[in-house]
Amino acid sequence: MKARILFDSIAFRISVSIAVIIAASMIAVGWLILREQEKTLESELQNKGRNLAKLMSYQIVEPFLYEERHDMFSLLKGSMIGKENIIIFAEVYDRNGEVIVSAYKDVGYVKMELPPYDFENPIDDIYIQKDNSQPVYHISLPIHVETYGTIGFLRMSITKEFLYNKLENVKQKLYLMATAVTFIGILLGLYMARKVLNPILILNKGVKRIGEGEVGVEVPVVGHGEIKELSLSFNSMSVKLKELINKIKSAQEHLIKTEKLYAIGEFSAGIAHEIKNPLTPIMMLMRRVKEEGEALTDKDIDIIEEEMRRIDNIVKEFLAFARPDSSEKTEVNINDVLNEVITITRPKIDRSEILLYEKRFSPLPGITGNHDALKQVFLNIILNAIQAMDGSGGSLIVQTSTNNGNVQVIIKDTGSGIPDENLKKIYDPFFTTKKEGTGMGLALTYNIINDHLGKIDIESTPGVWTTVKVELPFSKK
Repeated sequence: MKARILFDSIAFRISVSIAVIIAASMIAVGWLILREQEKTLESELQNKGRNLAKLMSYQIVEPFLYEERHDMFSLLKGSMIGKENIIIFAEVYDRNGEVIVSAYKDVGYVKMELPPYDFENPIDDIYIQKDNSQPVYHISLPIHVETYGTIGFLRMSITKEFLYNKLENVKQKLYLMATAVTFIGILLGLYMARKVLNPILILNKGVKRIGEGEVGVEVPVVGHGEIKELSLSFNSMSVKLKELINKIKSAQEHLIKTEKLYAIGEFSAGIAHEIKNPLTPIMMLMRRVKEEGEALTDKDIDIIEEEMRRIDNIVKEFLAFARPDSSEKTEVNINDVLNEVITITRPKIDRSEILLYEKRFSPLPGITGNHDALKQVFLNIILNAIQAMDGSGGSLIVQTSTNNGNVQVIIKDTGSGIPDENLKKIYDPFFTTKKEGTGMGLALTYNIINDHLGKIDIESTPGVWTTVKVELPFSKK
């Protein structure tokens, strides 16, 4: 009977309700924390594995070229020494995909069956593959030498063991905190529920707000004794949870900054590479003049002037990309812009025996933009289409229309198309498949369209069609 009275009492029901709400809130917050922590740790692990793979590929070039298998094995094995090292397996292949040397962390690891890799059509960059059958990541990358190209391949496996250990530690702390908070809630609810219903309701609202994701919320401290302490404990818990989530966000921001610095490094390397190419013949001519005492011929001067123009174009394109033109925007009619672009490119279209089809919507609403910048956008796209058909004839379609408050431009060509593996990289600075290209055209095009609050989409079926769709919002009157 006494137990029945206890279970039916409002104090018990309130205390149980509080305990359930607190526990649910802690589970929700804990789940969010664990999810974000797991993403952060996986990203850190992949970045660490990527950096280790790059470093190892650089170190292994010399022994690879001299066929020093023992040195290669020592390098691989040395990268696995120590409990904290995440590499557990590595293999080096020649350019035909034949294993040259392999190494394991220790005898306790069973030989791994690495997932298939297309050695005939390798991915130029690092390829990271998750293994669903065991807690590892497989990393593959070509071993490049500037003078020889791809001389072989490095494949390695890194363990997730440390990631799981860290997550387990976080779980234990969250479980301990959730248990403690829930236990305190039950005790205080049983002891003070009859006298402090109002403070508990206030506290209950605060718990619900945390459950909805408003971490860091504090409730008014009302009542006396244990109820007051409970309110203070709740506020302290809320603040600590917020601090914990802020630390995770801070770690994420640090990772983002690291990625930005890496991107800057890659961008700088691209600029250096592009400028180095035209500088090489200039330096060779200057060295010949200095060392052999030969005078520069008219042909030599022409070469120097041509290479200097290439450098000037590279610098201009880089500046246009890094510091987009902030010229004043006015109302622009896209049909007028396309008329100018087609007038400029018409001789090249005729020489290439390309059939031009125009489907213009008229009258076309105006957009707010920079006429010259938009002219550059469509000039880049149409020139790319002409070059894709490579003087072999074909069809070029230029179409304008309206779509959901946007001016839509579709440019379609029957050129060679873009392979799927290149589609994701076409807006990257310095990415190009042309011998004379700098790889800045579509990067600039993307920046200009983005500056005009528009969007660009490219679809391609190699050997059939390539379609470029540009949408720009109507001007606001």
